[in-house]
Amino acid sequence: MRIEERKIAILSSGIWQLRDAVREITQMEPVRWMPPLKRPKFGCVAGWGLKHTTKRARALANKRDVSFLALEDGFIRSVFPGADSLPISLVSDRTGVHYDATASSDLECLIEASASNHDPERLKRAVRGLALLRRKAISKYNHAPCYTSAELGLTRCRRRGRVLVVDQTRGDSSIKYGLASSETFGKMLEAARQENPEAEILVKLHPEVVAGRKKGHFTGLRDPQLRLIEHDVNPWSLIELVDKIYVVTSQLGLEGLMAKKQVVCFGVPFYAGWGLTDDRRPIARRQARPTIEQLFAAVYFDYSRYISPESKLEISFEEAVAWIDQQRRASRADARAQY
Repeated sequence: MRIEERKIAILSSGIWQLRDAVREITQMEPVRWMPPLKRPKFGCVAGWGLKHTTKRARALANKRDVSFLALEDGFIRSVFPGADSLPISLVSDRTGVHYDATASSDLECLIEASASNHDPERLKRAVRGLALLRRKAISKYNHAPCYTSAELGLTRCRRRGRVLVVDQTRGDSSIKYGLASSETFGKMLEAARQENPEAEILVKLHPEVVAGRKKGHFTGLRDPQLRLIEHDVNPWSLIELVDKIYVVTSQLGLEGLMAKKQVVCFGVPFYAGWGLTDDRRPIARRQARPTIEQLFAAVYFDYSRYISPESKLEISFEEAVAWIDQQRRASRADARAQY
């Protein structure tokens, strides 16, 4: 391999901040592309998913006839949301982007392969991993506290059932590329009402909406038949309290599957179309039928990469979960010490 083929060009300042992680997961040396200054030679260009700001990076890859690597936050990102918290996990994709249902991706290929992988040790590890995330209540963001049904003021009677409807931020790329739109959220909420006429319906806002950094689709929703969860709540708290979960493309649907809940998808997230979800927007391309353990292994073991914030070296899924859990406990201890 020539020297330039071992280098990966980075155009954005945001990805440049993650250059140590990029070096670790690609085994390529990051170089900064800053015209009209000296323009380095390289064998790949990195960009952030399908954001409009990535168009320049994709154009450069096409012009130089080199590969393009799409980067995104991993599915266990950090304790706190926001740009101030660097991700402990990243995903990279040379074929497409995992949330783009209009085309295949590395993740799709990994899920298809995982569906026929019956290695007992791998499956045991997946079972342990599923249980670990559920027991520790680890999600993409991990700052929000867990609550009981009483603390949330929910009804005690469960005979009517309880349903969770999940909001997302407006303009989220996974909505558009998940074959959905802003109007889909209204249709989803209406379906949840009609299909569960006696159930208690909870509507969860996104953490970035709760923090006031972004807008959602159900912000300000007022309806006596609905319970709007508009404060920070660990998503696992809600998952454990409901029978059915309605999503467009939210990751919370995947976590619902881990908890053996019925998950209804109104968009096409990466975990839909594999026979595990109730899909209101079918995707014929996805023919494999993995178990939830096989899907989990593809997503959290094969596709996701974990980088230690201290050493900047790659760590395992289990080590990443332990680090997030430790940081979360430390931040809560600090918060208690201030009072």
